[in-house]
Amino acid sequence: MDLVYPNTNTYTFERYIPRSLLNTLGPFLLTALYFFILFVYLLRPSLNDVVPYFPVDAKTVFYAWLILSVFVLDWAKSGLAGFEASALMKPSLAPKTALQLMWHADRAWGSLSGWWNALGALFKDLSSKREHYTPKGPAILWWYLSFSSFILYLAIPLAGLTMDPKDSFQVSPRKILILGPNQTSFNTLPSNRVAEAANSRWRQGNPTTPQEDTILYAPQGTKNVSRNYFNDAVENIYAADLSQSPMLTSPLSFFSGPQVSERAHGRAWGLLTDLTCSVTHPYHGLELINITAMDKWKLPTTSSRSYETAFSGNETYYQAQFLAGLDPGLFYEGHSSFGVSYKYLIASNGVIDGTVDDYTNSSSLPVPGSLELVMWQAYEAPSSPDPIFSNMSSHSSVVSAVWPYDNTTYLGYAIRCSVNSTVGFAHLDAATHAYSNFVPEAASPGQFGLPERLNEYPGMLGIQSIVYASFTTAILKYGAPPVCQPGDSATCNPWYGANVATKGEPQVMQEADHPTAKNLQYPTLSPERMKLAIYKLFGEAAIAMMASGTGTWTGELHGLDKTNDMVPGKVPWQFVVALLSLWTLITVVPNYWTFWDWRWAAMLDGVEMFRLGAEWRPAVWKLEKREFVECDALLDVPGMVGDMEPVSSRGHQWGREVTGKSHQIW
Repeated sequence: MDLVYPNTNTYTFERYIPRSLLNTLGPFLLTALYFFILFVYLLRPSLNDVVPYFPVDAKTVFYAWLILSVFVLDWAKSGLAGFEASALMKPSLAPKTALQLMWHADRAWGSLSGWWNALGALFKDLSSKREHYTPKGPAILWWYLSFSSFILYLAIPLAGLTMDPKDSFQVSPRKILILGPNQTSFNTLPSNRVAEAANSRWRQGNPTTPQEDTILYAPQGTKNVSRNYFNDAVENIYAADLSQSPMLTSPLSFFSGPQVSERAHGRAWGLLTDLTCSVTHPYHGLELINITAMDKWKLPTTSSRSYETAFSGNETYYQAQFLAGLDPGLFYEGHSSFGVSYKYLIASNGVIDGTVDDYTNSSSLPVPGSLELVMWQAYEAPSSPDPIFSNMSSHSSVVSAVWPYDNTTYLGYAIRCSVNSTVGFAHLDAATHAYSNFVPEAASPGQFGLPERLNEYPGMLGIQSIVYASFTTAILKYGAPPVCQPGDSATCNPWYGANVATKGEPQVMQEADHPTAKNLQYPTLSPERMKLAIYKLFGEAAIAMMASGTGTWTGELHGLDKTNDMVPGKVPWQFVVALLSLWTLITVVPNYWTFWDWRWAAMLDGVEMFRLGAEWRPAVWKLEKREFVECDALLDVPGMVGDMEPVSSRGHQWGREVTGKSHQIW
């Protein structure tokens, strides 16, 4: 085969605009995509597992990034190769010798092996002590391309570690089944049944929160609201009371929506309550109860004189309490319960009879209410006082008094609660667990039939009356004493219920008069713990008032559907942002310099290296080593592509003669 060599070396020069655009816009687009993931997904976390609106499914975006990261490294390497082809024709950027050019032959600047070999050559150049030693490592252009590649090789894998997929929920247009009452059925519920349900839940000692997916909602703007919002709030108040740093400066506000079958979002009718409770001195600071001694007190509807004959034995205590369900006041002569003797005096405002319902008249909303309690506690032989009782006398709101009928010394304190409650519509947010846009709207009076039980009258009383009945077991709207009578049961009484509600743990105590005998005692109820117990009972009352309906129905509440979320991973996103921004800067800015340049090839590939090698056949014939860095003959060949005059100053003298689309290089 005969080869005919041309007399001139001719190349076709072109502008490779698409490739230049790729290398210019590509870094911006890649970095913009990561910023999109960052600001739309990673920096918009779900609230209580409910995601905000996502334009594209999070898992789709996550796997799209993973797939893109597989190809983007090769794409970036190809884009840099286009810049390399242009830079090799610029005297200020091109390597000085063909040996330095050979470092560009296989794009080793974009591989681990290339970086390793270059570092080895650099170390050899720096450590060489020979005179007139010519460095054989890569030139500055190669190091620039390596640095740009290294930044991206580091950023892309780390970017994948800044995000993790996660299962979550999103608001659905699907309507859900509602189990609790609505505006029409609310007032058909018997108040006594609601009070019994609240009392039953209260004395179980569970967190004060509705069952399953029903919750008590916080006001809009409250931060870090869990599904146990009310329970968390009252426990925080209790902790602040114990540390003697009261934290509640405004009423505790919460909205009780109807019981639902699943997590809900939308508009619903329910009960809005503003509640404040405080510990105070029994002899001053109360409004409903006027007390000067254990046996000298007066309530709005009764007084201690009504009980005097019962205390003296001339009348049964049962008869003295006969109006407890009609008059919102009661003195309870409790007997010993698990080692503690107790008595209490309680009063609530409002009218309790068979004709008044508190939430059916718009003009009377909100319903103002108050509840006051005076609790007395003592220890009688053989029980021994616990440390709580021994230290309680130093409390500023605790008073010592003697019960004149048995000369036992008691310690007493008072709890006062102010409450405003109303009903109406509010928007419920499943993500924030908060309510907003509350609009008062009274309950429908309802059509009542005959009660199922003789002592049950339909119609919902104010929440303070429900709490009064729950605490005392009084039968509302009915002339009868409370269900739980002193001495009937050790666990039926409210002292035991308050102990269990606040997680009081019984202890085995040694009897005072018998060193070898022991009995089971529950701890004394401190003022702070009794306040917590009353808070919890108000919460249980609000739950019970909206928990019992007349059947399932649908309204304006919508459910949640499963969806995908993306959360921050183990690598901080700030580090990846810094890497991508740096890579974009150092890649795009130099590319503007060569964007419109004419060049002899799209990139430096095998064909172009073959053509260049053919120009320097004598030098190629002198290559005897396997590694190009060992071939000193390459040091005599210019490294700038297009320099075809070895006798000239290497790498700096070149010309171009335009003849149509062909350009001669010499």
